Amino acid sequence: MNIPRRLRWLGALVLCSSLAALGAAPPAEQVQKQSRQAVAARQQTQKAINAWSGRRAKLADSIEATQRELKLVSAQRKKAEAYLAGQLAKVAELKRRLAEMARIRAELEPLLDASLARLDAFVAADLPFLAAERAARLSSLARVLNDFDATLSGKARRLLEVLEIETRFGSSVSVEEAELELAGSRRRVRLLRLGRLALFALEPGGNQAWRWDRGTKAWQAQAENVRELNLAAEIAQRRRVVSLVELPVGLAPVLEAK
Repeated sequence: MNIPRRLRWLGALVLCSSLAALGAAPPAEQVQKQSRQAVAARQQTQKAINAWSGRRAKLADSIEATQRELKLVSAQRKKAEAYLAGQLAKVAELKRRLAEMARIRAELEPLLDASLARLDAFVAADLPFLAAERAARLSSLARVLNDFDATLSGKARRLLEVLEIETRFGSSVSVEEAELELAGSRRRVRLLRLGRLALFALEPGGNQAWRWDRGTKAWQAQAENVRELNLAAEIAQRRRVVSLVELPVGLAPVLEAK
């Protein structure tokens, strides 16, 4: 069979192309190597993905814990700020009170000293009864008022106590034993005090009596109502039943201490 020359050349060309294509294909070992490399790369990638997933979970937990801690710290900070504001308010109030106490002390202490001076003058101008007791009380009061460590309230309380005692003398009757210089001789007598109206010295025998004269600041003989005065003294000492007694008290004196 005769094959045309043109077809023979075409067949030869196809055969040559096929042979050239077979000669260009990579060998099997190279294909296997490339496959192993691809598998290894995929494995490394998966390991990296798995490792990142673990790190991401830990980072998420750490972020959540940090956020919780931040919320707690913020709450504690707000509470601390509230506490601080409260403490600052208390400090301001204490400073205000201290300033007020200093002002009151500056105003009240001179008033207490002036009151003591007036009380000293009042007692000096008053009837001479319980002289030692009253002098000791005033001396004790002066020591308290001059005590730097004594509180202002303690000083005021002590002054009021002394004033109360002195006030009670004006509405009480008392009898005490005393030795006085009377009529040129030293005598032991009973002192009858009728509030602050009058003070009498009574002889124990009941025959003589003397009255303290505020004007002359001396004892003057009392010629009248001697019996009534002794009766009043016995009533004051609860030796007799209480009864009405007419006594020469006169008008109530007005004592003014400057």
